[in-house]
Amino acid sequence: MTLLWLSIRRVCAGLLVVSALLTVRPAVGAEVIRAEVHHEEDLYSLYLEARLEAPPLAVFAVITDYPHIQDLHRRVRESRVLRRLDARTTEVFTLLRGCVAAIFCKSIARVERVTENPPYELVAEVLPGQSDLKSGRVHWQLRAEGEGTRLFYRSETEPDFWVPPLLGDTLMSHSIRRTTQEMIEKVEELALEKPVGGGEKWDSRQ
Repeated sequence: MTLLWLSIRRVCAGLLVVSALLTVRPAVGAEVIRAEVHHEEDLYSLYLEARLEAPPLAVFAVITDYPHIQDLHRRVRESRVLRRLDARTTEVFTLLRGCVAAIFCKSIARVERVTENPPYELVAEVLPGQSDLKSGRVHWQLRAEGEGTRLFYRSETEPDFWVPPLLGDTLMSHSIRRTTQEMIEKVEELALEKPVGGGEKWDSRQ
């Protein structure tokens, strides 16, 4: 009887643990509403729309923290400010290391001229002569939505290096989309940690 009773207690305890785990609410992450990648000749274009729980001011603070851009994704190995041209224009260097399907890996140096329109817009233009890209452009557009942010993200990338044909458009497009989505999720995570707005509802009239 004692052994049977102990067995029953263990089973009940196990069921309670499982029940507790099942009732834990999952962490809220960035909600990707739309993500599309297009490829034409050597140009890859991406459009992504997402909803983030953090307010625009906090999101903007994260994406303009240039010395810490490397914190947004494991593929960004280095990031630093080269020079500030004026209050809203900055030249930023990033070193990226990416692999596609674990068969093609490449380090990419990129210098961008970043123009800010706080706290709702940021545009980054690649400087080809100082980068491993023929051209490139990233456009962040933020819109207050409730207590969070609706993000509209567009990017265009034209590599200035040989890409193995066997990779195909599908693998490259998938890699670009996945990396961007992971970056957006990290932006939200860091923005939620920013002491911006005191935890109060973001006022879009500010």
